[in-house]
Amino acid sequence: MYIVVPYSSCGGTAGKFKVRFFPSGLCADVDDGVLVSDAARAAGVVIGLPCGGGGRCRRCVVNISEGKGTPERVLACLTSINGNVDITVPQYDGSIIASGAHRVTELNDIDPLVPPEGANIFGLAVDIGTTTVAVSVVDMRDGREVYTAAGRNGQGIHGDDVLSRIEHAHAGGTDELRGLIVNTVNDLIAPFGGSAGIGAAYIAGNTVMTHLFLGTDPSPIRVPPYEPVVKEAEVTGAESGLSIAAGARVVCMPSPAAYVGGDITAGIVSSGMDESDELSLLIDVGTNGEVALGNKELMMVCSSSAGPAFEGGKMTSGMMAKPGAIDSFRVTDDDKFEYTVIGGTDPKGLCGSGLIDVLAQLFRVGFIDKKGRYTNRTYLLADVGGEIVTEIADGVYLSNDDAYNAIMTKAAIYSATETLVKGLGVSISDISKIYIAGGFGNFINMESAIAIGMFPDVPRDRFVYLGNASLAGAKYALLSSSVRRRVKNVFERMTYVDLSSDPTFSDEYMSALFIPHTDSSRFPTYADKR
Repeated sequence: MYIVVPYSSCGGTAGKFKVRFFPSGLCADVDDGVLVSDAARAAGVVIGLPCGGGGRCRRCVVNISEGKGTPERVLACLTSINGNVDITVPQYDGSIIASGAHRVTELNDIDPLVPPEGANIFGLAVDIGTTTVAVSVVDMRDGREVYTAAGRNGQGIHGDDVLSRIEHAHAGGTDELRGLIVNTVNDLIAPFGGSAGIGAAYIAGNTVMTHLFLGTDPSPIRVPPYEPVVKEAEVTGAESGLSIAAGARVVCMPSPAAYVGGDITAGIVSSGMDESDELSLLIDVGTNGEVALGNKELMMVCSSSAGPAFEGGKMTSGMMAKPGAIDSFRVTDDDKFEYTVIGGTDPKGLCGSGLIDVLAQLFRVGFIDKKGRYTNRTYLLADVGGEIVTEIADGVYLSNDDAYNAIMTKAAIYSATETLVKGLGVSISDISKIYIAGGFGNFINMESAIAIGMFPDVPRDRFVYLGNASLAGAKYALLSSSVRRRVKNVFERMTYVDLSSDPTFSDEYMSALFIPHTDSSRFPTYADKR
């Protein structure tokens, strides 16, 4: 929420320049040479810096003008203020609220984290993703889900990826990042209205997000021996800062390694692969691209640092899966573009499932080559900010850089999968189930994902969509003592594979930086399609 400062209160300091921000009405007095992004922060205006402020993503565009001069489009993270200016900032995309209710039927026992007593009959499950945060409120008496919501992680103003967040924390921003994630969760549960009746919470998230939720600087993660500062934690409701009962138990899903966190622990448990005799894979299609391989006897895990491309980050027209997002796409026989839009509205951007379809379809018809570059068949090209892009729909674009970022993301996910499989001395054909997790996992067109080389080309009945397995695992642990025992068991026996020092991963990754792969025999379904 913004507190609007009257314009007259700006420009009253000698030697300072007046900066007015629109449409919020906020303003600040700043020194000569201060960056627009820093001036915005001083005024309380949110400007997203997906790449952390290095000018790489070019997504912090604002309009700046002096007096009645013509507005100029500039990058907030690179532009200095040298006079009294007016700045127009695109509006921050807030939370998208969705609610519903159903019984958690997957559990055989209801034995919640705390007994539902008095007014505190509700429990809160939270999935803290780097890009998206999701919450679920359940009635701890019978396991019935009474409220759900999801929205952007407010920490995104300090970068789309965990490394940007770590850098900001290391520079003294840990408390700020903690406040942003706590406020995000509180904003998401506010419409529920009964937050004081929440007597327990279970939090799942990657290792960095868990540290920041606890207010712990995660920067030691990025230096030897690359170990989490905190692997297991429990605090009270009052200590957490959440809008729940002060004495509530707030438990964090354990994080086994620096870049494999509680979200994967939760995913393994919610899939049931930890109780199976057969080998299964869990692929989490998120910013970190974690993969798990195992059964009831063993469990190997790794993280591929896939990046936020499939969650709307660092893309020219990327956005979350919400009304206005193109979620499916095809090219007709006469080279016309057809697509569907969430909510049936005019298209505003591309979400993850739409982006995967776009890559697969443009490659199929020869509009892009194996490296994602435009070919001489490409049409509907436009010049946007000096960059040549393909116009997927009115005002929705895909650049060569977008295509290559997506290819790097899919290559990281596929290579992590192959590295674990080869490390165990088996082949992909030995895997009985491949569980697909992630916020938009249910909406991925499997054929498109295989066609671009993100998932292995195996019989389709081996794939199982889990959706948000992290939130599901947190919810089950909140409600079931047997699930909590499984969480402990999985955490204690996980073996972490460090891909950064694994030569197999390096080789696999370089070979996967093509659509679908340099070795066409791995994708026999599509080997002869082009």
